[in-house]
Amino acid sequence: MKHFPDPQPVTERLSRALRDLSAVERWAAHTGTGGPSDGGATDGGGPVGGGPDGPVVDEGWQGLRFGVATESCDGMHEVVGITWSAPAGGGPCGEPAEADRVVLHSSVRALLDMAEHESGPAHTVVVLTARGPRVLSCRLGGTTVTVTGAGTD
Repeated sequence: MKHFPDPQPVTERLSRALRDLSAVERWAAHTGTGGPSDGGATDGGGPVGGGPDGPVVDEGWQGLRFGVATESCDGMHEVVGITWSAPAGGGPCGEPAEADRVVLHSSVRALLDMAEHESGPAHTVVVLTARGPRVLSCRLGGTTVTVTGAGTD
């Protein structure tokens, strides 16, 4: 039987990690060093801002949305599956390009490291925008944390 940490510490660690990762995403977008387009171009939505309660999501993010399933053991995170969906009005997505897979793997592993996730499954939702990857949510055990808040399932 797997033992999951108490929800409150997980929520705190994951919320902090999402705030920190959001700051890195904003920096990468500003410098033009991240994402599939690597140009720092606008993606149709406004910037991601941070406040005292954490990041704020602009609903205008456009891009492919991916669900990345991982299994962690002793702090090593293995991607075990990637699912995707097209943006509104888009067609079928097909397999993500190798460069996009690398970005997804790196973003999710960085988040899990920052959240100090050592073992067990996780599911992270990432949008690849023109400005780079944006993590929308992550589920560890029975706790899901989004960039706009947290909750326990």
